Amino acid sequence: MLQPRVVGGYEEMQLAESLRLLLDLAEAPADYYRHFQRFPASLVFSLTFGQHLNDDGKDLAAALRILTTFVQDINPNAHLVDTFPMLDLLPDFLSPWRAEAKKKHEREIEFYGRLSLEVKARMEKDSSMECFAARLWDQQAKLNISDEEIFYIAGSAFLAGTDSNSVTLLWFVMTMALYPAAMKRAQDEIDSVWNSDTLPSFSQMRELPYCSALVKEVIRWSPATPLSIPHYTDTDDEYKGYTIRKGTSVISSLWGMHHNEEEFPNSYVFDPERFLSKLPAKGDAADSLAEGHYGFGFGRRKCPGQHMAVKTTWIAIVRVLWAFNIERRKDASGNPMKIDPEDCTSGLTIRPNEFPVNFVPRSAAHIQTIMSGQGRI
Repeated sequence: MLQPRVVGGYEEMQLAESLRLLLDLAEAPADYYRHFQRFPASLVFSLTFGQHLNDDGKDLAAALRILTTFVQDINPNAHLVDTFPMLDLLPDFLSPWRAEAKKKHEREIEFYGRLSLEVKARMEKDSSMECFAARLWDQQAKLNISDEEIFYIAGSAFLAGTDSNSVTLLWFVMTMALYPAAMKRAQDEIDSVWNSDTLPSFSQMRELPYCSALVKEVIRWSPATPLSIPHYTDTDDEYKGYTIRKGTSVISSLWGMHHNEEEFPNSYVFDPERFLSKLPAKGDAADSLAEGHYGFGFGRRKCPGQHMAVKTTWIAIVRVLWAFNIERRKDASGNPMKIDPEDCTSGLTIRPNEFPVNFVPRSAAHIQTIMSGQGRI
């Protein structure tokens, strides 16, 4: 589902879902936080389960609840038993984490299982049905995987594509409110390619180098995952005089790498220009968005969804900037309200807590173009 050779086939879906995002922002801008959570979730939900995310918000709420607990549980030292596995030998009445884990497992199985079994039922009526869960059911015997494993593989794909993308887009919104000059420069570049009666598409990515640099800088400035998933070292190693033995659990600080002043001078300043001179003159413009930073990790454990994630992020950013000015809200005295990048969640991923911004349509013509595109959803 996530290989580079097939990601290009998802462009129509990305265009449709990003148009839905514009509609949501035009109709209910005050709910922007939820819209930017729904956008990537709806896209990956369609790819995984072959249907649109329900408008009632129940599936999205269930997914976000599971995501929240996962982000908490995967933190190093979140549970003492992870550090001292011998504790798992204790009986249930001395192991409260076991009962807690069972409840979470039951909740996940109910959610993932319902969605995956719905796909299986639809396949019985339509053998040509195409989505990630359908492929898993088709190949179940060949892959020798159980129903429960299918539930978790499909469910994990859905959740993984939901969290980090929405986090990146929320940081994008914040940076535009804090750095209006960067927003204006990106909009000028967009306007040189598309006017108010034409929705941006993927067709001219190469003609928007500043927008590509802006996407890379958003990922660098505040990485969605500031600490990488723990890795074990394959061999003995040495770093700055410290001996790291084979089998040691190592957690890389992506935040520290992205704010390394030698590689990224003035690293706490949002400056897309730092990537402009590094954009390749040839090759796939989308693939280059995942390069030059460490936002998707590295090595064999590098995020497999990076190719789809960067294209999804790019089209959302370009379309939102084409349609809206993102401005800080003003208080009763007319002064811009404070936005603090440090007011954010903690955990495996960090997302800003809701902050005061307005989405102001750039013109009535832009909104009319959005509304006239509804039939393409």
